[in-house]
Amino acid sequence: MIKDYVVYDEFIEYSGPFELRELYMLIDTFFKENHYDKNEIKHYEKKTEEERYLELILEPFKTVSEYIKLNINMEIFVRNIKDIEIERKGKKKTLQQADISLRFRSFVLKDYEGIWGRNPFYSFARSMVDKFIYKMHVGEFSDELVNDTRILQNNIKAFLNLYKVR
Repeated sequence: MIKDYVVYDEFIEYSGPFELRELYMLIDTFFKENHYDKNEIKHYEKKTEEERYLELILEPFKTVSEYIKLNINMEIFVRNIKDIEIERKGKKKTLQQADISLRFRSFVLKDYEGIWGRNPFYSFARSMVDKFIYKMHVGEFSDELVNDTRILQNNIKAFLNLYKVR
């Protein structure tokens, strides 16, 4: 298995009100629309009398060939979660006031089944195939993955900007 990172440690930081359930639905919908298979690595929630904390690690993937997978690793940390009520157009709505941090790492995963790394001859053959045959295709897939990651980041930023105090 070979990981080629195309996006590494890019962050979105936000502190303020937002709707946590809607944020999760936005992320989930993006992955469904772009044909990524959902893969939730970790879901941890801690609730005490003083605070609520949520940690979520997602690593959805898109299989583009028998040799290549596209992965977007997202780590979501939500701290100091407090429910607040607002009134909009005469209707009450519950939002969450929190500090949120999202980290993105996107990578192209080559030989994800480990077939080509089983013996030295196959490893050599894989490196030659990567260098001369798949180079063009991997570049196209890398561009697609970077584009998908940027669109997701921009969608999340736009969503969070909707809740900024005016």
